[in-house]
Amino acid sequence: MYEQPRSRSRLQREADGADSPPRGRPKDTNLSPSVGPKAVPVATENAGQGSGGEAVLEVEGVYIISVAARILDMHPQTLRKYERLGLINPGRTIGMLRLYSAEDIKKVRLIRYLSDELGLNLAGVEFALAAYANLTAIKQRMASRLEAIPVAQQMVQEEMDLLFKSLNLPVDR
Repeated sequence: MYEQPRSRSRLQREADGADSPPRGRPKDTNLSPSVGPKAVPVATENAGQGSGGEAVLEVEGVYIISVAARILDMHPQTLRKYERLGLINPGRTIGMLRLYSAEDIKKVRLIRYLSDELGLNLAGVEFALAAYANLTAIKQRMASRLEAIPVAQQMVQEEMDLLFKSLNLPVDR
């Protein structure tokens, strides 16, 4: 049978002087998870009709676990562990493949920041994620209620940003 050539390991690339992919979090990466999932249209037979007569189904996830793990530079088993603990909840295909959205990727980056940079264990990460979600929801509710009063909206925005910074959480914009 035909066997595909294996890619060289990171150690082999470094020994040969080839550049290895950068590790860690880029400085300008937005760590905050977005509020709502973004849907991607996918053609299926059982969904409603889209333009052109083709069926369209909205799906939340866009990356399978191996691609998400490569993007995040982590082992797929770590993503499975985060899912088992309820820290992330990727979508699933009919065949039960995990599908990670851009929001899931951002959330895993936030989890990594909380554990690696702030030194929280996974129980602390779970607590911090719940607090972060609540603070973000409060911030959005207050902003929507103060739409007619731009000065008050700006003051609330600044105070919430200070609160996020004091807790070493990324500011959600």
